[in-house]
Amino acid sequence: MADLKEQEKSLKMKTLTELTGKAKYSYAMLSFVFVVTLTLILYLVPDYYFLEKMTKETVYQILEIYQFPIEDGGYYLEFDTDKTFFVIFTRVFSSLDGHGGETPVIRSTDLAAYRQFAVVRACTGMQAGALLLALIIVTPADSKKKIKATIYSLIALIIGNFLRIALVIGMTITIQASYGADSAAAWFWAHDVLGKPIGFFGTIFFAIIIERQGVPILNTVSLWIDSFIDLLKMITDKIKKLAR
Repeated sequence: MADLKEQEKSLKMKTLTELTGKAKYSYAMLSFVFVVTLTLILYLVPDYYFLEKMTKETVYQILEIYQFPIEDGGYYLEFDTDKTFFVIFTRVFSSLDGHGGETPVIRSTDLAAYRQFAVVRACTGMQAGALLLALIIVTPADSKKKIKATIYSLIALIIGNFLRIALVIGMTITIQASYGADSAAAWFWAHDVLGKPIGFFGTIFFAIIIERQGVPILNTVSLWIDSFIDLLKMITDKIKKLAR
């Protein structure tokens, strides 16, 4: 019975890459909308404050091991009396006001590199985490494999994110203190130039972990790309016909 179920799941996964016509485009559109919607829900709705605090505490300990000049900055207080839709909408995405304005902070004590590092929702790694979870859910696979892929990928994501943030903060302090860069320039080189590529390749690494658990999320992504290319070709052909 178990072998039969595995065969059925394997057939579904194979069929996913062989869909054609309306079935292909319908599945591509529905699965894409589902993943986008679920990603936003998983990222915005749950309270990840415990992850913010855990991230701050773990990163603080990592930086202490390497003897960086830091201290526990307590909480960053962000209050704004403006109640306009734009301000409220911005708060939701920044998460600076998600808990009465209290956000965990690590502070550099080096006079040449003094600054505060607020650990907001985006620092928890759950942007990528929510996307990967949504992809796991929408991709046809055995439920046990999905659960296993979810557990492994989240563990890897959280540990990797701790190391990424510690590296970014450490690099920011080092660039300021050792090379005399101003705060904005040091943050740009450490967070944007160094941190973003790490996040990008890290996401690929997590996707490989999921794939190895028997959940082919890349098949789903490939189907989206293929359907999008087909749509562009169709639009291009129609434009050419109208131009004749």
